[in-house]
Amino acid sequence: MSHLSPLRIALLSALALGTAGCGTTSPVKMASANVTVKDQSSEALDLLNKFRASQGLGPVTIDANLIEVAKFQAVAMASRDALTHEVSGDFTTRINAAGFTNSSAIENVGASHATAADAIASWIKSPYHRENMLMKDATRMGMARADSPKARYGNYWALDLTSDVAGAAPKMVDQSTVAAPAKKKIVSN
Repeated sequence: MSHLSPLRIALLSALALGTAGCGTTSPVKMASANVTVKDQSSEALDLLNKFRASQGLGPVTIDANLIEVAKFQAVAMASRDALTHEVSGDFTTRINAAGFTNSSAIENVGASHATAADAIASWIKSPYHRENMLMKDATRMGMARADSPKARYGNYWALDLTSDVAGAAPKMVDQSTVAAPAKKKIVSN
């Protein structure tokens, strides 16, 4: 039996609670003999930081907790052969369960990229993925690839970025200096 990290246990517990009362959602099959997962953070870090620097933004660093979040998502997609953020529960629930409750956070997912460089290049060309990688207050990242020879795409990728470390205290904001929030634009495809 393999050792489960406290982060993985928290993620699995949150997912179990999130799906306990739902008759149409089955639990994510996380263990699959045909799925392998690899941390791709080191391969992506320099590329991501060069892209961010070219846009006037600061660098991000690799975060072990975000690597686990990315691995969890990539394995869930490969195990289910589904390219979606929701395959293992909604992103907000997953990122909060990992301890990033007081951080801004985003996630990019993809499939069938040969390398981390291919994934980053593809996301740079996609307006929504590009916007995610240009999150102004991002300071941490984790990226993973899960391979499944029986899956439609062969491999699945997840990149997670946050503004702070897991367990960070809430930030105090001087409300007198904060502008009123802009209304969100709803985009339909």
